[in-house]
Amino acid sequence: MSRSPSTSFLGTCFSFVLVLVFTVCMTFTSVRTYVLYGNYTGLTDHFNTVGVIFLIFWIVVVALALRLLHPLLRLSPANFALVYAALMVAVVLPSMGFGGYFIPLIAGVFYYATPENNWSDLLWPHIPHWAVPRDLEAIRQLFEGTDAAAPVPWALWTGPLLWWGLFMLAFFLVSIALISLVHHQWSRQERLVYPLAAVPNMLLESLENPAASILKSKLLWLGFLIAWTLPTVNMLDRVLDIEIIHGFGIPGGRIEIRQFGLSYGLNTDLLVVGLSYLVGLNVLFSVWFFHILIAAEGALLNWLGISLSLPAQPHAPSNVLLAHQQIGSLACIVGISLWMSRHFLRRQWRLIISGAPDSDSPISPRVAALLGLVGLTYMAGFLWASGLSLIWSIVFLLVALVIFFGIARLLAQTGIGRLRAPASVPPVLTNLVGTAPFGAQGLSAMGLSMVWTADLQLFLMGTLAHAFKVCEPARLKISGRKLVFFLSAAMIVGLITTMVCYIWLGYRHGLLHGYGWYFVSSPQYHWSWVANSINNPNPAEPLVAVFLAVGAGLAGLLALAQYRFAGWPLHPVGLGIALTNTVSIDWFGIFLAWLIKLLALRYGGIRLYRTLLPFFIGLILGTCVGVGGAALVYAFYYY
Repeated sequence: MSRSPSTSFLGTCFSFVLVLVFTVCMTFTSVRTYVLYGNYTGLTDHFNTVGVIFLIFWIVVVALALRLLHPLLRLSPANFALVYAALMVAVVLPSMGFGGYFIPLIAGVFYYATPENNWSDLLWPHIPHWAVPRDLEAIRQLFEGTDAAAPVPWALWTGPLLWWGLFMLAFFLVSIALISLVHHQWSRQERLVYPLAAVPNMLLESLENPAASILKSKLLWLGFLIAWTLPTVNMLDRVLDIEIIHGFGIPGGRIEIRQFGLSYGLNTDLLVVGLSYLVGLNVLFSVWFFHILIAAEGALLNWLGISLSLPAQPHAPSNVLLAHQQIGSLACIVGISLWMSRHFLRRQWRLIISGAPDSDSPISPRVAALLGLVGLTYMAGFLWASGLSLIWSIVFLLVALVIFFGIARLLAQTGIGRLRAPASVPPVLTNLVGTAPFGAQGLSAMGLSMVWTADLQLFLMGTLAHAFKVCEPARLKISGRKLVFFLSAAMIVGLITTMVCYIWLGYRHGLLHGYGWYFVSSPQYHWSWVANSINNPNPAEPLVAVFLAVGAGLAGLLALAQYRFAGWPLHPVGLGIALTNTVSIDWFGIFLAWLIKLLALRYGGIRLYRTLLPFFIGLILGTCVGVGGAALVYAFYYY
């Protein structure tokens, strides 16, 4: 039964309203949780996008119930895909992808200045007035809170919010352009598997064909119940302080080899296990195997005394050389990806020049190129205005985009939900060329850039890749114009909600009493690196370049072996992320999923793998629903 145009229009309007409402709700809940509850929740922090899965699960449950009442109440699969895509933009903004660092960093450089660290002389003169608030009393009130009757000094924040908001919109344009231009190559030509899109696609199929819905599987609900119980019981313990269930969860532990200074965690996260079951065996094996191997390499380097005396490197392993070895591997993976795409990219270039439409791209290549050019121009201009020279602004931007693009590629290829970059962008440059080319002005500009280049484990390129994948099927008939409209609306509304909520809740309750990492440790951690780099300038480090080359060479050899030898068990992705802190935390869960999947395929074949699949989908859904429900309680119980 086909829908009339008016019904279709009403359905699209209703979906758009859902996007706006859920964007505001998810963003406000996340911000309020971090400011009032003051602890990590996982709702909007990683590429596993717990908050999005939580919302679309309930959307599908309610939609399936409503369609039983009347056919006109059904939610079309196309509108569901648009809602999912928009929420994948919104989920980036409240915490790890922007908001958790933005306000604390641009205000924390003033609040945490002391006579001992001398930031007032080292940093303040080099930070442009347009990019940060300058009223020290107003900043103190933001961190410590004010009387409820006191007005929020919005005028102080108008300028910084405007310029930074435009920067994030420019970054959004660049991200959407790059992902749009390579989407067909990744999805159709190379057939990357996009494991993180598996659950949204299964829920979409449940709307299309409820009779065959995976939600009817008893095995799914068994996994759901097990995974939902853990965050729910821990939430009850924290809220009600029930001592009998204190610390309820899967016991962990460590493997320590003290003679060699080696230590491996044994943490097991059911969400990691569930998502990893969807990933290829060679990828899973490579991640946990290279984590063990490269951690041992780090211990060997320490034993040999091969290290660099540099300021503590933001978001990098303790051995700086291994961070750059991983960056080299990631750069090689990007280079190989571009080489494999060379014919497709030439075709895209011809379409950009001619302006011809392309049915294979979500957005017209020329439009995508223009959007990307506008975004790149603003981003480069922002970096230049903040204190980097024009040449170094362009170089900085290119290095950042290589890292963003590489992680987005690995995410689509591997589906590891807590994937992150091996290091933040600023120290990669200062270690390679030294601090002298930048000076105090440029280093302070890099400090500001930590807002978006520091903790790279959730950003728009990665989430947009999956948004495009779910909206891709031709049967959904989603136009590029409608998709961009939904994505842009979520971006603008989420951005405004994020910035307003942090400032409003900060002045009412005090950021200082919230989540310690975002509001206390992070500003001091990042700005201390800048101050140390100014106080103790370092030259270019030849060993950094050597380890970059080693990482690139090893990744190239692995890629060649994978191409030449059928069944080759090692994937280059393991080299690129093996020693990131998220892999250090999750490697054992990845190992367990690899072992279960290996045994299932070996002794039961693809049939047993598919039989067990609903259980692992249940682990994903149960964790996301449990964490999402707990986050709602934390956000509104603590006040």
